[in-house]
Amino acid sequence: MDTRTMVIGEETVRRYLTVEDAIDCVEKTWRWYGEGRVVMPNKITTDMSGLGVPSWFNSMPAYIGPTDTAGIKVVGGYEGNKALGLPFIKATVLITDSRTGLLRAVINGDYINDLRTGAQPAIMARMLAACTDVITIIGTGLQGYMSLLCMSRVLDIKEVRLSDISEEAMDRFIARFDSPAFCFVKCASNEEACRGSDVIITVTNANADLVEREWIKPGALLMTMGSYRETSFDCVRRADRIATDQVGQSLHRGNLKELAEMGEITAESFDIVVPDVLAGKSEGRRTPREYIYAQIIGTGMLDVALGGLLLQKLKDAGETPALFDMAK
Repeated sequence: MDTRTMVIGEETVRRYLTVEDAIDCVEKTWRWYGEGRVVMPNKITTDMSGLGVPSWFNSMPAYIGPTDTAGIKVVGGYEGNKALGLPFIKATVLITDSRTGLLRAVINGDYINDLRTGAQPAIMARMLAACTDVITIIGTGLQGYMSLLCMSRVLDIKEVRLSDISEEAMDRFIARFDSPAFCFVKCASNEEACRGSDVIITVTNANADLVEREWIKPGALLMTMGSYRETSFDCVRRADRIATDQVGQSLHRGNLKELAEMGEITAESFDIVVPDVLAGKSEGRRTPREYIYAQIIGTGMLDVALGGLLLQKLKDAGETPALFDMAK
């Protein structure tokens, strides 16, 4: 039996995994989860700040039944990375043999994390938005870029409104798109960006009320993707329906954490669970005028699934990355 482990860097990941791969893989994995064909415990967060290390990391294991892929994603935020020229978020994906536990691959997970993060709002908007003519993105960092990149592949978009505390960040964001099929509008405030928009996405590190309920029109879709509060409580309280990608974790982090701690949001509060909709167990949007609030919490099964897809594509191409024998 081969006990060697593949060590796969970001260059190889970027060469073999495309935006289209990510969108297809995320949608399939969500559906499989809704069908009960994925095992995924809730993520565990290790916060080291209490011991003087201003960093944290999540441990996110999963087993993808249809592709027989087992593994774990380890991803965290490291405050000192900027001074070192490294990204704040760093990720690694480990793939193991589901029958023996042998470590099959150690994969740089940064680009996988970016791909699956961007694919999520693209699929959710395609499923739940009444219209996608006008898209608002609050937060024009890397994850905002990946979200729009993925959405541009599956949605008919006419206008993209941007809002960020840094105008330079908005300019850099726009420059990354070469001859887009939609127009960009830099907005002076979040309110200006939100009023009349069909789809609103918050992708920030903020812990603040970035969006108010009065700014959201009937029929809009609001999606939050940050780790902390990004909207006023009324954006959730006064939603016609509440959606998520995973119920258990949505109660303990992100925009809904405080409402859950106050007892206002429980597992029964979610009207739409995207994997269940994809599995045909429940319905998504009901009417064009209902306002849907959605929290995208992000789950490790998506990274593990993409890691498994990468290994299959490498096998099909006959490419063997660097190997390390863990038995020696």
